[in-house]
Amino acid sequence: MTPATAVPRATRLTSLRRRHDHVTRDVRRCEANVQHLRTELAAPPVSPGATPPAERAMISAVRDLVEARARLAQISSELRDVQAR
Repeated sequence: MTPATAVPRATRLTSLRRRHDHVTRDVRRCEANVQHLRTELAAPPVSPGATPPAERAMISAVRDLVEARARLAQISSELRDVQAR
């Protein structure tokens, strides 16, 4: 068994930047989805008292957005740490 070797700093930076870019696009996609659903939910329901079909989708979309923002914050923190070294 070979001992674990450290990942070169440049490789780590490249990987983190790539992940950061990917997650940033994911956050933007989630924000657009939430905005679209917000518009859809603003429309009056088809029948009085009916739950809008977009309501469940909005819950999922907001959850996805929160998770994506948390991933982005984590990657941003890791990137700052590596750049500071």
